[in-house]
Parts: sequence; C-alpha cells; structure tokens
Amino acid sequence: MNAHHRTICRWSEWLLAAIVVAVPAWHAAAAELPQDHPWQKVLRDHLATYRESDFVIANHTFTLPDEYAKAELDRLYRDWIVLGNLGREPTPAAFHADPAFFTLQRIDGAEIRCFPEPASLAWWTQFDFPGNPYFESKPGMRRALVIAIVDMLMLESAQIADSRNLKADFMAANLGTWAYTYKHAGALLPPEVQQAYREGMLYFLTKMERLAPRDQNTNMDMREIATLAELSTIFIDSKMQRRLVREARRILFGDPDREPSTSDPRRGTFHPAGYIGEEDGPETSYNGISLYHLVEAAMIVRAHPLWEGFMPEVVARMARFKAYNTFPEPDGRFDGPSSWSKRTNAPYANDQRDRPWRRYAEAMLTEESLYRLGIKPGSDLGIYGPNGRELMLADIRRGVQRLNRGPKRPEGWSHTQPPVWAENHWPADLPFTWDHYVPDSYLHFSQLAVARSPRLLAPYEKAERFNINFDGEFWSLKEGDWGFQVEAVPHMGRGYDVNGSGALAGGSLAAFWTRQAGTALLGRLPDKWNYVTWDKIDRWPTHHLWGRTAEGAAFSSARQREPWVRFDIENQPPQVFVMAGLGGQRTVEKPGIIEGGYVHYRRTFTKKADGLEIESELLSRGTDQVRELWETLPIFLGPTQRRRDGNVQVLIEFRLDDNWQAAPVGELIADVQAVRIRRFQGSVTIEFAQPQRVRLGEPFVTAYQKRDQMQTLNIDLLGAAGKAVPMPAQAAVRYTIRGQ
Repeated sequence: MNAHHRTICRWSEWLLAAIVVAVPAWHAAAAELPQDHPWQKVLRDHLATYRESDFVIANHTFTLPDEYAKAELDRLYRDWIVLGNLGREPTPAAFHADPAFFTLQRIDGAEIRCFPEPASLAWWTQFDFPGNPYFESKPGMRRALVIAIVDMLMLESAQIADSRNLKADFMAANLGTWAYTYKHAGALLPPEVQQAYREGMLYFLTKMERLAPRDQNTNMDMREIATLAELSTIFIDSKMQRRLVREARRILFGDPDREPSTSDPRRGTFHPAGYIGEEDGPETSYNGISLYHLVEAAMIVRAHPLWEGFMPEVVARMARFKAYNTFPEPDGRFDGPSSWSKRTNAPYANDQRDRPWRRYAEAMLTEESLYRLGIKPGSDLGIYGPNGRELMLADIRRGVQRLNRGPKRPEGWSHTQPPVWAENHWPADLPFTWDHYVPDSYLHFSQLAVARSPRLLAPYEKAERFNINFDGEFWSLKEGDWGFQVEAVPHMGRGYDVNGSGALAGGSLAAFWTRQAGTALLGRLPDKWNYVTWDKIDRWPTHHLWGRTAEGAAFSSARQREPWVRFDIENQPPQVFVMAGLGGQRTVEKPGIIEGGYVHYRRTFTKKADGLEIESELLSRGTDQVRELWETLPIFLGPTQRRRDGNVQVLIEFRLDDNWQAAPVGELIADVQAVRIRRFQGSVTIEFAQPQRVRLGEPFVTAYQKRDQMQTLNIDLLGAAGKAVPMPAQAAVRYTIRGQ
C-alpha cells in the first residue's frame, strides 16, 4: 500500500471505516488526459463537449413525503436497510462541488484533478426513495460519468508509472465502479461514446484476466467476481456471458469446468470446506471481505442461468462454515477460534467488511445466515413485530435528517479546485441489497420471528445435535449443551515465514464450548501473522505439542503444514487422527535442530458420551537433547473490552488428592488429577488418565486486531526441571474434556 493515502468522502462512519485513495508516487504531469488508444481519444473528446450548465444540481435537500408512511412493508424494509442504518456524511461530496470542476478545462493541466467515487454518485441517482433529490438527476449522472471516464483514461498511465498499481484486484475495483456507473448513467452518452466506454472496460477486463487470481490478498481478489457479475449485466451477448462466467469459475475453482465441491484451491481460491484461502490456507477475519464481495456477486446475478450453477452454493458453503465457527457466549456475544487462520486473529464472529446490509443479503440468499438477522426466539421482535412500520419509519426519518447535514470534504478539495486524481482501488461499498432486493424478504423474516423459529439461531444455540466433517479439514460437533471444533487441515499451503508465520495448526483442538461456560478453551493467533515468532512460543495460544532443545531452539506441532489426517467421525466412537513429523523446515525454529524425519507426533481426538478425549504422543529415537517438552491448551479469559456485565471472572483450579484448589500461576505442580476452568455460570474440566505435572502460564493479551486475554495450560511431558536430557523415545498424555 502506498504511503500517500487520503480519506475521501464517505457513505457513513460505519459504511466505510476509511474510504481511502491509494496515491501512487506519480501524478499525471501531462498537459491533458492520455489519448494512446482510439477509445481514449473518443472519451476525451466527449469530455470537451460538456459545459458548466450540464452539471448544475439545484436541490440537495432530502425529505420524507407524508404518503411514504403508507408504503408497503416490503418497500419500507428495502429502504430501511439503507436509510435506517446510516451514520454520518453519507452522500458523495462530488454532488456539492462547483459544476465547473467537471469541465475538461478544469480537469486537464499539469496535475489532472478530479473527484473519486463515480459509482457512489451513480447509486444515489438510481435510488428511487421519494425524498431523494438526486434520483434520476441528469447533472448527477453526468458528474458520475465524468469521474468514471477520467479514471478509465488515467489508470493505465498510473500502472506504467508504478507497477504496484498493476494488480487484478485493483483493476477489479476500478472496473466495477465504471461498470456500475455505465449501467445507471451510460444512456446519457452518445452511441459512439458508449462504444468507446465499453471498449475501455473490455481493455482492462483482458488485463485483469491475465493477472487473476494473485492469491496474495485473496479477499480482495473476490472483488473480481463481483465485477464480473456486474459486467454480465452490461455485456449480454452469449459469448461474453460465457467468457465472464468461465473466468469467475476459474478464479474460484482453478478450472472453469470445476464445481464448488471439486474446487482445486491450489489453482483457484475457493476451498470446498467453505472459505476463500489466504496463501492457500484457511482464514477467519479476511473471509468477511471475501464473503462480502461474493454475496454482492450472488445478489447481482441471482436467478441468472449460467451463474446459478455455482454462486448460490459458494455463498451457502461460506455462510455455513462461518456459522459453525460462531460460538455463543453466555453474555450474548459471539466468538470463535482463529489459531488456524493464515493472516488474521479476529474470529469469524468479528470478521471484516460486515456492512449493515451484508447480513440481510446473506439471509436473503441462504438459510445458513438467518441467525445473522439478530432475532432470537422469545426476544423483542423489533422491526419484524407488530410495530415494524413505525419503527422503520422512525429510523428512516433519522436517516433523512443525517443526510441533510451534508458530506465531509475529501482531503485536497477546496472551493477553488478539486483533489488531484489518484488511483483508487478501495471504492465505497454500495448497499447492494437495495439494488437487488429479494422480494417478500420482510414477510419471510417476520413470519420466522413471530413463530419464534429456531432457524433464527446459530448452530451452537440450537437444541439439535450435529457431527460435521468440513471436507476433511475441520470437525464440528455439538452434543447437548457442549461441543467443540477440531482443526485437522491436511494442506495448509504456503506460509509467510518472515519472522514467523500465521496458522498455528497441525491438528489441534480449536474450541471447546458449553452453553453455561462459553468457549473456555479457544485457539487464537497471538499477534500479526508475520510476528508469531519462536521466541514467544510459550505464549502461543493454541493447542500444540512443543519443546526446546538443549540450546534453547524451539519446535512445535503447530507449525506442521501438511500432517497426515484421517477423519472417522461416522463410526463409533467418532474419531479424527493426525500424525506428522517434527524437525522439518516449518516445525522447528532452525533446520537441523532436531533429528529430522525421526521425531514424530500423533494425536487422536475421540468423542465420548460426555466429552472429548485427546491423546497426544511424541515418538523419537531418543538421540536429541531437549530441556522442555509440553502439551499446551489455550484458555480463553475473555476480550479486553469491558462487557455489559463487567469483565469475565475466570477461576482455574487443580485437583490434587481429590480436592480442588486455586491453580498457582507459573509454578509446576505435580500429581494434578484434573484442571477445572470456571467461567460465567459454568465450568469445563480437563481430567487426566494419569496424574500429570501441570503449569499455568501468566495471563497475556493478544496483540493484533482482536485483543483478548489468554492463558496457557501446560502439561510437562519431560520432567527434566529445565535440564538437558535425551528426548524420550515415547511421551504421551491422555485426557478428557467435559463441560459441567
């Protein structure tokens, strides 16, 4: 990302936490806009035909007509999703700028000057809320077209000047805004200009296709899918339709002839378990961005015969995986694991790009996301109840008042000149639920709410049992009031491995949950992915088998990227097996620190009638000298933010001689029979098959994105008191985790 970033006009405080413009090191120094291609010359010549009078907008005042109060509930709901959730500064500043700023003589010069965000303007001109002064405003449409044309003319020069701008996801963002603007304002252009505009879009589409996907910031690559969907509403001939669909399938599945269930994530981006890979591996928070753009694409092409063959299933699988990574806490929050995440440590419950309309769109598209509406059986029905009309109208009225406060000026805009043009690959997110609303959604959701339907609950909130294998990567189970997630990803793909790496995996317990105690055991990344370093291995909040050599170098099962995995959860008892080597390049701090190829670990996860049994074992030739060997479980104390009922009080106890006592911090205690974690009104017990030496680590706080209080529970498998001894030929521990 370039150092020169600027905040530009925003839809609202929540709508875009920071709409920024990535300013390259280069600005146009030419005396006029580029004309290297024939389509560029046509577009620039068209800009020369505009006069100030073409851009005059006389009215900027939003109103709420009296007759609107009688509108159908479905129509009110469609508008409420937008207007009822507005924050501040929601309309583009370019609507309020001097009309002269959009004439060619004010754009051309030593520095090309033009506003950003053409699609934002275009959105407001098609939003037919009866009190919208910009609806069908031709001056507003022309402003949007001018901005889009300037972007199209300038982008290639910016790519040539700075290769960092030559990325598929960057082009997708620009191309998507041009396509949206054309769809809603292009009819104002003469036919030959329309043709040139379309040629420009096709030119950059071809460039985007050659680069996509990059699988680096894969979440941003999903903007490519939304852009392809938008283009399919413009280029409607059958040949182009097939091209756009095949490209979308290639980006997602690695091959245009593959399906969601047969996707090749090494070549594409979609994993059949239900996520978009980052560096080929699983991801949590960034998958919110991926899901946002894929939901947008699915809304755009809903019921399209070529897209319907795969887009609904992609969204449903991703929404389902998110749902089963969403664990309810007793205080009403949701949380979930992130230890196996390749890049972020915030869980699915706190993922990114969760604009207010995204959850409504998800629920419109798939049953898997109905819980995202926030309606609980037995709770206040709110807008879905008998007072829904009044509540929605009150929110819409407040939204109209906020709209009339006017926008914030983008940086670089004064009364005398607009900002200098800059490549903008993070355009504002548009409320696509309004554009592509699914009819009768309000009625559908209201009926579920009135019926107190359990379909409105997240999976771990429901009464039903489940036992699910997510494509041989994750095991999610719920039995009564307890459940868990086991991570056993057989192919983690590429790692960052720069001062460390994200994804603390290798076959582990990612979460153990009870209804009364919440997620007492929960895996996290401790820090930003490339700061998860070996020197802090004793504070890795994940379930792993680890140790240090006589020289102090570390090794861990959590760094194993390709373990052997077997899921056997359909038989009795349900089990998952994991086995892998220790000593390879990723599992040790330095290659060669332990005897590579001859040190292994294996783990067995077995569902019992009342809990989860875990057996963890180390096998070696006994030749390496080590001074530490531990089995560690991560204890989730709670978030650092203060909760509604205060901070979570967690009491950790050891059972010695059949008596419970408070666990000391930092002290190795022998003959511990069990560990109990009291949390909220419940508890989770870890009972050992044989008494163990156990040490409770110091509490600490994770340092990236989501700051959580964590503590590690360490089981000593060596008993050397810090002295260097030969690695045991076999060391094992077996324990059962139960909820009470």
